[in-house]
Amino acid sequence: MTGSSGRFKGKYDFFTISLIPGITVLLASHDSFTDTNLSVLGNTAGNQALFTLWGFTTGTYYCMYSFYLFNIGRYRNKAVKSIICTAAAFLFTAVIIPYMPEQYPFKSRLHVLLAFFSPILFTSGMIVFLRFLSNKNRPRFRRAWEIMWILTACACLLFIRAGFITSLLELFTVIGLCGYLRYMERLLIS
Repeated sequence: MTGSSGRFKGKYDFFTISLIPGITVLLASHDSFTDTNLSVLGNTAGNQALFTLWGFTTGTYYCMYSFYLFNIGRYRNKAVKSIICTAAAFLFTAVIIPYMPEQYPFKSRLHVLLAFFSPILFTSGMIVFLRFLSNKNRPRFRRAWEIMWILTACACLLFIRAGFITSLLELFTVIGLCGYLRYMERLLIS
């Protein structure tokens, strides 16, 4: 899948390079990247529609792209597909549950729980997929493992440094996973 210039063109490049990072940055730019997060910003007046659009678009993108990669890699594990779908469902549900701790403490805790576990489930599914691929050809996927662990370590450091989930951490996670999916596509197709 190369364009006329000879460069790799991924199937989901418009979403990977423009749409998903763009909506994420737009939403996060409504306030400080380190003092707040997308849940707070998405539940302020005027941002609910953008937050819902972001959640549904991002969840659908991760699901569709993962299934596309599974198809290329000839991966048929239904349990992992269920994990990916559950991650997307958690994100979909989180964006429609209001995050207003003073008004709705239970709903806000549920929102945080679902939003927190969505990327963890998604990453877990991708790790199982990567193990499957590595069993076929360990040297070919060594760098994919390195990138996965670097992304995970950086996300943990951002979380520990701030002490809570910030917009910066969410930006890093969303954009990092977009880049990782594209890297995996390129690796599987080459």
